[in-house]
Amino acid sequence: MSRPDEPHIAQAVRELTDSLAETFERSGLGAKSVAHRRPWPCEDTGKRAFAIGYDVVVSDPQIAVNAVVDYWKQRGFPFQIDHSRDRSQPEAIVRLGVFEMSVHGFPERNSVWLRGNTVCLAGEVPEDWRDVR
Repeated sequence: MSRPDEPHIAQAVRELTDSLAETFERSGLGAKSVAHRRPWPCEDTGKRAFAIGYDVVVSDPQIAVNAVVDYWKQRGFPFQIDHSRDRSQPEAIVRLGVFEMSVHGFPERNSVWLRGNTVCLAGEVPEDWRDVR
C-alpha cells in the first residue's frame, strides 16, 4: 500500500520518459529509435514498475556515451556507475529518485543502448502504458 506522500507510477513514468527525451535532445544522440517498453520486476504487491530502452546506431559509441555522461554531469545527476571512458564497454548509470537511467556503448556493432526504469510504485498506470506486459 502506498503512503499519501509517495509518488505514483504515472509520475515516475512521466519523469522517466521526459528525462530520456531530454537526454536524447541535449546529448546529440540524434533521432530516437523505436522504444522497447516492458514491465520491470516488482515484488511489492499492488505496485508496478516499467522499463524503456532505445537502441541507437552511432558512428562512435565511446563518443556517444561520453556525450550522454557529460550531459548528465552538467545536470548534477548522481552516478552509480561511470565507466564511460572504457573503450571496450563504455557505460554509466544514474539514479534519480523514482527512476534510473543508463547508457551502454557497443563498439562491435556501432550502437548505444539508452534505457531507464522506474522503481516499484502504486497508483494508476498511465493509459498509454497499460498495454505493456
